[in-house]
Amino acid sequence: MENQENNNLNELDQLKAQYEELKQRFEQQEIVNERLIKSTIQDNANYFSRYRKTVMIAYPILAVLGFAYFTFLGELLPFGLSFLLLMVFSIVFELWLTRNAKQQAMENADLLTLSKNMQKLKSGYAVYMVFMLALGFMFILVHILKNKGYLTSEIAEYNMAPNYNAIWSICFVGLLLLTFAILAYRNFVGHCNDVIRQIVSYDDKPQTKSPRTFLLFLGSMIVVFGIGILLVHFALRPTTFARAENDISTEGKLEFWEVYADTLVSPDNAKIVMEQWMQSDSIVVMKSELPVGENQQDSRIFALKKTTHQGPAISSGVMGGKPIIQSVETSVSSKNDDGYVPIIVHMTPDASQLWSQFTRETAGRYAALVINGAVVLEWYVQCEINNGQFFIMHKWSSDEELEEFCEMLVRQ
Repeated sequence: MENQENNNLNELDQLKAQYEELKQRFEQQEIVNERLIKSTIQDNANYFSRYRKTVMIAYPILAVLGFAYFTFLGELLPFGLSFLLLMVFSIVFELWLTRNAKQQAMENADLLTLSKNMQKLKSGYAVYMVFMLALGFMFILVHILKNKGYLTSEIAEYNMAPNYNAIWSICFVGLLLLTFAILAYRNFVGHCNDVIRQIVSYDDKPQTKSPRTFLLFLGSMIVVFGIGILLVHFALRPTTFARAENDISTEGKLEFWEVYADTLVSPDNAKIVMEQWMQSDSIVVMKSELPVGENQQDSRIFALKKTTHQGPAISSGVMGGKPIIQSVETSVSSKNDDGYVPIIVHMTPDASQLWSQFTRETAGRYAALVINGAVVLEWYVQCEINNGQFFIMHKWSSDEELEEFCEMLVRQ
């Protein structure tokens, strides 16, 4: 009986010894496996190290080139300094974001910490890309709008093409930035996912690649660019003042004349010049509301030809009391650097026919727009205009004054 108990104890001791030996082997195998996993992560660690070096080299070069470009354009303020600050922020933030992705940090971290760091890096990089590319898109958007080109002052060629060109340019830039964001995001996050998958596979839990994060990132970028393009569209879309469909009333203040001559005279000589011109029955003399340049003491006087029995070539009276203007379009965003805002004026069908005939007969000469007996604008007519439109370029002290003028025009 005693021998049997001793045998049982010996067997139990042997099992304990075998268990301890097996446990040590498993622990040693776990250490070996962890080392093997970290060695396979080495390639991704090298990528993040190269990425940090690229940030420290490429961004300063871009900052210098961008600063020089905007300085050359004479746009040091605000574009040159803004671009420089944007690059500085990008360098600092990206180096801070990838601080735990340095090669030494990845090699010294345990697998659990490394996995958490990669998850945080993925989320932080996605937020950073959305923010920076949205900021960059808005920066380019403002620059394109500011330099979209000036509207022509030739009456026969006036159109809204510069505004539409600005919209297409912004859409094109938006697509380029979106493509760059997708490629950069997938490349960077792909290395993070490789590290995470290798760590997860160590626990024999294969991880399926989910597109959810990428779809959220892509959706955020599309929303940002969509909002930006809509804002541009609404900013450039002209404000329209239209006559009611059955409204045939008119105030009769607007007229079109052919210009016989015009001159700048001092206030002392203005009366003499007007008297000399008014001796002809075929000439009507009017003063101008146009700016006369730096010498504000001078007056601009026009001698206008009588081309109908009533005098003006086109007026509500010439048309038998019918209205001339159908609708008016304007956009404050089209204001040029000199402060002039263009106004597109659409004429009624009857007025359009007279306008076509008038511009055909006065091609190569000057025409004047008269409102309330004063010349508001003078054009050089290049050719016949058969689209029933003309435009006005004028300075306004406020948006309210511009709106009031447009409302007055559409009642003519």
